[in-house]
Amino acid sequence: MMSGSVASAMRISPAIKLIAVFAVAIALQSVLGLPLAAALCLWALTRHRVRFFKLLRRIRLLILVLFVVTLLMTPGTALWPEWGLYPTEEGALLAVTQLLRLIGMLAAVALLLDTTDDRSLAAGSLALLQPLAGKRQWPERAVARLLLVFHYLESAPKPRNLLDVLALAGVDPAASPEVDAPDVLELEVQPLSVRDLTLAGLMLSAACLCVAWGSVA
Repeated sequence: MMSGSVASAMRISPAIKLIAVFAVAIALQSVLGLPLAAALCLWALTRHRVRFFKLLRRIRLLILVLFVVTLLMTPGTALWPEWGLYPTEEGALLAVTQLLRLIGMLAAVALLLDTTDDRSLAAGSLALLQPLAGKRQWPERAVARLLLVFHYLESAPKPRNLLDVLALAGVDPAASPEVDAPDVLELEVQPLSVRDLTLAGLMLSAACLCVAWGSVA
């Protein structure tokens, strides 16, 4: 009984995991962003390699485009003057920095997705949105749509040709594949405790302090 109570006390709620990812996104923009990104990448490569590589493959073209555009469109001192004005030293530094920050953010997302299922993510989102909505019902509708998207992505058949892609995109709704969606969505939403609020405040404060310290330095 003691071990079970300790494990439940140490368990991190999905809402706090989402706040942690948000805090990481803030901290990555500071001077500590590169060491943090490197640490997250190493952790993802050792513990969550499959999910990490899957995310990288999905946005590899976006990463390449952002790197090339930043490298070639940033003004500054030319690396090879005989080639012309670009690429520049500032462009190379900025491109590598932004690349590491983006990959570090992907590593944080990989950790989140590998340790939290879809329903837990939806419940965590609802726990964070409900205090902001008051008595309005839009958080429930937003989270329900999120769960339906997750269900659709898991259940929809893989497109075989251009017509299937157009059907999945909604261009021809009559041709869209039928996917059985649940009639009732049930979530176990736990309100944020004092411990959760304290931990969230500490993480966000630390992230903001990192950014402020970097701007002062």
